[in-house]
Amino acid sequence: MESTTHELAQIFRQLGSMVSQQGELAIRIDENMDATLVNVEAAQGQLLKHLNNISSNGWMMSKIFIVLIIFLLIFVLFA
Repeated sequence: MESTTHELAQIFRQLGSMVSQQGELAIRIDENMDATLVNVEAAQGQLLKHLNNISSNGWMMSKIFIVLIIFLLIFVLFA
């Protein structure tokens, strides 16, 4: 009976240790999730900034294309 009680106490100590380790793991996972959220929000900001740059560059490329067409027409008409 005494050995069974001793084994049971040892099992509960091991269980307590495992629960403690799992708690630490859960805390690390939570911290990693917070860091991931910050990184995703920063990435979203960078993507929006890049989208704005692409949009404004598209308008600039259109202007350059129009100027090149005008020069080509002038060259063809007066050459």
